Amino acid sequence: MSFAHLEYYYIKDPALQISNGRVEVNDANFDRSRETKPIIGNMYQYHLFPMLFIFILISFVALWDDIAFKLLGRHKRIKALMLGFANLIAAITIEDLAWFVNRALVPLADDPKGFQLMQFSDWTSMHLGAIDTGSFVIPNWYIVSLALITLLYYWAFRKHDEVY
Repeated sequence: MSFAHLEYYYIKDPALQISNGRVEVNDANFDRSRETKPIIGNMYQYHLFPMLFIFILISFVALWDDIAFKLLGRHKRIKALMLGFANLIAAITIEDLAWFVNRALVPLADDPKGFQLMQFSDWTSMHLGAIDTGSFVIPNWYIVSLALITLLYYWAFRKHDEVY
């Protein structure tokens, strides 16, 4: 959630279409070498590092602990891996939703979509589509991620008390 806050208010995500990855300066001599361009799809450098890097470190903490100290058996290690994937997918989904909640509750003054949650025209709804609820949409990938998270958490925690 804190990364979504930083992304919306300070990074001014180019997908917002406020800056479009360009510094808004009309001087022809202005150095534009620091303007950003997507690396993969709509993902920019800050999505991969530090955001995804931090999410992976935190999501797989149980697995890193086992790798470092050999605390878990093979079955528990697989469960820790599934727990890590569930945490990672949940973190990405929550971060994305939090970005739009920031825009809906306290938008930037120059945000043309201020006070709106997700819309069909937003990047999060474009690739897999979305379900229209009237005033906002629910991206289909949220539903897919929720199903995956549920399955992975179930797999990670079922028969948790058994000794392997």
